[in-house]
Parts: sequence; structure tokens; C-alpha cells
Amino acid sequence: MTDLTLSFAPETGQVVVQGPPAGAAGAVPLVPVPGLELAFDRVDGRLSRVVVDLAGADESGVVDEITLDERVATMLTRLFGASAPVLILSVATAARGESRDARLRSPEPDLNGALSRLARLESARVTSPLQPGSPWWAAETAALAERAGLPELALAETRRAIVPLLGRLQGRDPLQLPEEAVSAVRTIAAIGAATEPDTATRLLSALESRSGSPPASLPASTLDVATEVAAINEEAGSQAGLQWTLDPCLLGSGSPFRPGLSPYSDLVVGQARDQAGTCHLTIAAQLARPADVGALSRYLVRVVDPEVRRILAQAPFGDALDPSSGRSRAELSVAYPLDELEESWIEVVASKTQPVLSARGYRSRRALRWADAALRAERAPRGLALRAAAAAWERSRRDWAAAGDDRRAQLARQRRDAFELARYAPRRSAAASGTAEPAPADGLACLAEFLGG
Repeated sequence: MTDLTLSFAPETGQVVVQGPPAGAAGAVPLVPVPGLELAFDRVDGRLSRVVVDLAGADESGVVDEITLDERVATMLTRLFGASAPVLILSVATAARGESRDARLRSPEPDLNGALSRLARLESARVTSPLQPGSPWWAAETAALAERAGLPELALAETRRAIVPLLGRLQGRDPLQLPEEAVSAVRTIAAIGAATEPDTATRLLSALESRSGSPPASLPASTLDVATEVAAINEEAGSQAGLQWTLDPCLLGSGSPFRPGLSPYSDLVVGQARDQAGTCHLTIAAQLARPADVGALSRYLVRVVDPEVRRILAQAPFGDALDPSSGRSRAELSVAYPLDELEESWIEVVASKTQPVLSARGYRSRRALRWADAALRAERAPRGLALRAAAAAWERSRRDWAAAGDDRRAQLARQRRDAFELARYAPRRSAAASGTAEPAPADGLACLAEFLGG
């Protein structure tokens, strides 16, 4: 990675450290300590942006006596070296006329890798089609937090994981755990030994009966990638002009909905038209937990025209739950002839005041969701990974192109092409030609998706 450029934002009193721009899957944030936000590229884990809060800068950008929080200074030192805090402060000093050369070196690889994996793991957890309560999410987070030197986070996640993990490792048929899972369990036991020694000891004892050999493939019930790929590839644009995705950014924290494996299955949309030309829509969304039913009424389904940023119809989700599918439904009617619009969008929002995005905004948001689906598919068994990743990267490319982001469209195309080539080329020819098979997104195990609940 090249040196990072620094600038001072007087309106916020922050120093912004800018690295290479994020790619086709965007960047994900992480706040390792209050006052310091990092952002990492979702594909390769590069540090793309750092935002540092300064104390002593007012809203007009006037800097009196600037300081850094001690924890922020410590993390900056660990990440960029001993001179980093001084360099950060010098940027604000330069803003009042004292010119100084301030350049940060590339981040320390091991720490950057652990922090990057933490950020991307949390992002994967938010958009995962699996139930969010699996202790493997917490176990993997705790192991990464311990490696990154974030003891408070490591302890909090250990407390969430240690008892449920013991229940999963005891009293069941022998399970072959991958190396990453064995390592995470050992880390949980080591951290938990100080506060829950008996549970930690029993956890290690349960682990002794397990094999360290990784499973040959994902359990069939974990992620139904094959069905998803077949549905995507059979898509013929039967709902011309009508688009949708379940965007986590519009739902806020605590959302009761569980995303699909891709935008294709985020929502189940049915439509019918009566003799008067009114379009009747039924939109079903998967719930993360049955207990979330009571919170559904504050979430709205809207049909919007992004060209003029107008809401065409909206309705709340009902509290009725289909027990066979675990979905809640909303029904609404659109009197406006949707066929006359270049495109219209179905969205789920947490607030009536949520503004309608532009067509470019919706396409960009869905391009990121398709990239998320592609990265998740890359972790599936080899044959499925090649087909699913290629299909999802192609959808991401289309949306980036429609949004006018040629750079990201090109990056999505390159990743699609790599998986398409690996899919059709014999394995022996790749080694003979020196062409490497595309690697999954760097460093993420996502144990919850690999091992299930």
C-alpha cells in the first residue's frame, strides 16, 4: 500500500486519512476506540480511510490547543508507528498557517489484517441470511478482537459465546471442526477462564473429543446457494421496470428482517393488475426472529419513482406471520401505471421521513448488496462458488454501470471474469498456464455460515 494522504476538515474538527478508494464491494467501517473510525475495502481488506476526532477545534475550524484522546493516540501508534499522533496533529496545526509535511506510512500488516477482518465480519453478520444468534459470530469476533488488542470487545463477545458454544460441543455426535473454529474456541476458553473458569474448562474438555480436520463442504442446510443461482440465472426480467432490495442502511439498527442470500431473494414480490389498471403488490420479508413480530408496524413498504423522488404507494407490515415460511407480508396498491416509468423501486424503511433516493442512489446501494452476495458465494463449495460468484458479480457490474460508476463496474467485471474463467477452464490448465484460480475475499472465515447455528 502506498503512503496515505492527510487533510483537516475544519467543519467537523477531524483529520481525514485517505487511502486507495474502495472497490466494487465498497468499504466497511470499524470504530476500534471512540474518536477513531477506520474503513476497509470489503474484497481485499485494504485500509481505505481513517477519520480521527480532535479535541480543541471549534466548528469554525479555529484550533486552539489540540489534543488526541489517549486511546486514539495508542491505536494510531500501533497501526502507523510512533510518529503517527504527531503527524495527525500537525495537519490541524498547518490549517492555521504553519505548513508541515505530514505523511503516514502503510499500516502495520498484522494489526491492519485483524481490524479489517473485524470490520468485514460485522458487515457479513448484518447482511447474512442466517440467524444472527449463532455463537460462532461472537466467537470469531472475540478471537479477532483479542488479536487486535481490543480486550473489552473480546471479553464482551466471549461472554455471549462461551455457554452456547459449550452446548453445541457437548452431547452431540462428533463434529469435524475447521482449524479456524478450533482456534476460536481455544481463544474463548482462554479469555473466559478469568470470569467463568468452570465453563472454560468444560469447553476445552469438549474440544478434546473433536477432530481438527475441516469439513469437506458446507452442510446442505446452511446456505442454499445452488437454488439461488438457478433462480438468478433463470431471471428473464418478468417484472420489467420494478426493482427492489432490502437495504440495511434504510432499516437502521435492530431491524427485524433477515436479508436473502442475494437481492434476488431479499423480498418475495407478487403483483397482479385489475381491470382498472391498478397494480396490487404483495411483498413478503423474512423475519430474523419470531419475537420481532411486534416491532413490524413501524416498518413501511414503499413503491417510489426515483426519477422525481416521489412515493407512489406505501403500507406498513402487518403483524401476521406465515408460520411455514417465517415471513411477514405487506399489501399495497399502486394506481399509477408503473409500465410508464423507466423504473420504480420497492423499498423497506424504518421511518416515514426517509427521503426517496435517486435512481443512481438505488442502483449504487443494490450494487453493493450484489457484491456482498458475491463475496458470500465465494465462500461456498468450489463448484457453487464459481457459478454463484460470477452471477452475483455480473449483477453488481450492471448496477454500477447503471449508476454511472465506470470504475467500480470495471472492477466487478474483472472479478466476474476471473470466476467465469476458473469455472470453464480445466484445473490442470490453470496450473500449467500459471493462471491462479480466483481467491475468495481475503481472511474471512464466517464460521457461523460455515457451521450453522
